[in-house]
Amino acid sequence: MEKAGLKTYALVSGWGFPKTYRGKLVLVTFLAAQAPLLGTALYLLLGSSVGSGAALRASALLVVVALAGATLALLVLGALLAPLRLTSSAIERYLDDRSKPDLPTGFSDEAGRLMADARHAIEYLDSSIRSLEGLSGTDHLTGLPNRRSGEERLAGDLARAKRGGAFLTVAVVDVDRFKTINDTHGHHAGDLCIRHVADVMGRTVREGDWLARWGGDEFVLALWETSLFASPEAALGRINADLRRSPVVLSGGVELVLSVSVGARRYAGEDDFRELLAKADAAMYRAKREGRAWVLAG
Repeated sequence: MEKAGLKTYALVSGWGFPKTYRGKLVLVTFLAAQAPLLGTALYLLLGSSVGSGAALRASALLVVVALAGATLALLVLGALLAPLRLTSSAIERYLDDRSKPDLPTGFSDEAGRLMADARHAIEYLDSSIRSLEGLSGTDHLTGLPNRRSGEERLAGDLARAKRGGAFLTVAVVDVDRFKTINDTHGHHAGDLCIRHVADVMGRTVREGDWLARWGGDEFVLALWETSLFASPEAALGRINADLRRSPVVLSGGVELVLSVSVGARRYAGEDDFRELLAKADAAMYRAKREGRAWVLAG
């Protein structure tokens, strides 16, 4: 029933030119609106009894009017298509990093209702997902502890680190070029990549350490060392090495070699885990800027 009105759309969308939806809409509008004017111009030039000079001038005027109308139509249609572009971008951003949309809700026409309905649907979906994840403590995609569970565990780890006897390093792990993967191969491929990274890193986690999915393409890894002079270098360096040896296989047999950027911070008496994570996150962005696999914040 929902597909009943898509026959004409399916026909037009199959055209090789123009490639974009906006271009097809403008072309159809141009042909429908300007065909009578162009037909009149051809008649004046080829079939009327009006002198050739007058016919040429009249035809030129009609063509100019037609082109001006087409230009105006392009500008107006571009503006009228803005709600579709905003809605599509909002959905993509939510699928990429779970950021909720700020779409307007004050318009009453079809495009306005589309934006408002998309916003309400995403907010309801996000609330439902967060509620379920909060109840389970487990990320639905990877099976790892979710952010809420990770924050609770990290708060306990900081209390343990303050008591002494062991040294805690927290790493923020971000998948490189994840948006490009989503844009090129689709969000299903993005989900496969997230699960793959989680599986590969999960195999490197030692007993007593733990890994959680923080949201989107970001993970948090907690590493314990018994000596102040021990370094997390081996564990952090092993992540990208293992990813290089184990490419993810997409549908159709396409293989992608993934990599991650890692920022790490050893607990040094920060007030709470949020400050510790902020420093590790800053180190991660530094690793991305400098093209390094990982950076240990000082």
